[in-house]
Amino acid sequence: MNETDSAHSSLLRSVRVLFGLAESGQATTVTRLAQALDLPVSTTHRILNVLRQAGYVVQHEDTGSYGPGMDFLRICTMLAASSPFTASVQAVLNGLVERSGESAFYGAYLKETGRMRFVSMLQSHHAIQYVLRGNTTYSLLWGASGRAMAASLPEDQVREIYEREKDSAEGAQALPDWPTFWALLSEIRQAGHALSDGQRHEGSHAIAAPVIGANGTLLGCVGLAMPDSRRQPLKTQEAVVLVRAAATQLSMAGRFSQ
Repeated sequence: MNETDSAHSSLLRSVRVLFGLAESGQATTVTRLAQALDLPVSTTHRILNVLRQAGYVVQHEDTGSYGPGMDFLRICTMLAASSPFTASVQAVLNGLVERSGESAFYGAYLKETGRMRFVSMLQSHHAIQYVLRGNTTYSLLWGASGRAMAASLPEDQVREIYEREKDSAEGAQALPDWPTFWALLSEIRQAGHALSDGQRHEGSHAIAAPVIGANGTLLGCVGLAMPDSRRQPLKTQEAVVLVRAAATQLSMAGRFSQ
């Protein structure tokens, strides 16, 4: 490897570490971050120290864990505020809630860690709601949101996630064996949407469809969530139509924004 290739590789690893830290959703240790990114602990630690000195990363004195620094957060805030895709997400969620009467969400695919996070949510007017948390990351193996995204990824990537997280017990339901699970994802991919009833949390019902950007890049998913007590076959069919139309709209917005 020549000097140029070495510098290029080092830069990409630094970007992965910074993005991985942002994707974690909370302060994390060097070991945990290195495992999530499949990087050596020594390499991850060295990059974190460089980023910390530049102000893009902070290290918490009480725990020794790392989190995004104010300089990085400032850049992210400016990008989010000026992004036409962010405005498109809000408009689409508003439309979903108005037409369905249920809570709508947009979940972002976290490429570096192979997980997801709910980054935008709009609650319905109902007194009883299915509430999503945006301050944590979730597995792609459970829930309509996760499986809608997993079904859009190559088999080898999903298999890696499956082997890593199948025993994590993040969901309320046990996972089937790999051949059965991949067959389920193949059906979701063919249908263009995913449904779930209590997969991630008991008493929940959700519909989600993937949002695909330029060159087939998975951006995330959009969907509707409600307590299982309000689930009705006809309502679900209507929700599927709304969610798939919303996914198409956001996919187009994502392609023009990239």
